[in-house]
Amino acid sequence: MGKNYQPKTLEERKQQMNEILENLENGVRDVFTSENYVRYLDTFSKFHSYSFSNIILILHQCPQASYVASFKDWTTKFNRIVKKGEHGIKILVPTPKKVTTEKEVTNPDGTTSIEEVERKHLYFKTGYVFDISQTMGDELPTLVKSLKYESQELNVMLDKLFATSEVPIDYDYSLAENDANGYYNILSQQIFLKPTLSTLHKLKTVVHEYSHYLQETIHTVHTKELDRATKEVIAESCAYCVLSMLKNEFNIEKLDSSEYSFGYVASWGSRDLKELKSTLTLISEISNQIFDWISKQFVVS
Repeated sequence: MGKNYQPKTLEERKQQMNEILENLENGVRDVFTSENYVRYLDTFSKFHSYSFSNIILILHQCPQASYVASFKDWTTKFNRIVKKGEHGIKILVPTPKKVTTEKEVTNPDGTTSIEEVERKHLYFKTGYVFDISQTMGDELPTLVKSLKYESQELNVMLDKLFATSEVPIDYDYSLAENDANGYYNILSQQIFLKPTLSTLHKLKTVVHEYSHYLQETIHTVHTKELDRATKEVIAESCAYCVLSMLKNEFNIEKLDSSEYSFGYVASWGSRDLKELKSTLTLISEISNQIFDWISKQFVVS
């Protein structure tokens, strides 16, 4: 990794990207056919699907939130308990109520009488949920494996990425074991990483979050109508593609995120891979942009 390299031609880059995306699709399909995927689906089907408004509320209060549930659900459905002293995340809970009113009606004989009319009204009250990082107990099934590779040269390169990034990158020391590995704060336009990650996993997370940054800025015309699941598929696909490109460019076999990326994409995507297949052009474009930035940091003495 300490020598300059001869960049690939545009045609070579295009062919390489096609091969990488094909490997990604095949890897994700393999996850869908695994026994672990069945167990994963059974567990995560128990999580409630929140409205768009509540998702915004949750992320505003806890940007790194990943899996949230009520106090009772964590105990009864997942055999986990909320840690002492944790504060709940406020959400809006729809509460339908029946309201009875009196209405004067005219009878067939011309007389009038009072009739009770029952109507349903929808009210909202404040409820509370807790992120998985605020709980402890049984581990949830996972489709991903943490990347363990450590390298001093990668550490040096990460320092260069921190220094040359268009968007500030920093560590969030409040991120606990079950928290997200990183996140892009769309309001402050900052990327935050979990400091306890291995150097390889930090690199992968930088690419993932940098993709979110590009999706929400220069590529927003293509992503503004996309749901969160598709944006996550794009981000992790970019992480896999960029690391694969770096591995091929610099002949470093350890730069491989397949053990994490395949499962991550499967966990956010659907079995027909529609989120992946519908955004291949965008994934390719963003991956090439990020690769062009990161590859310059690999040319070290």
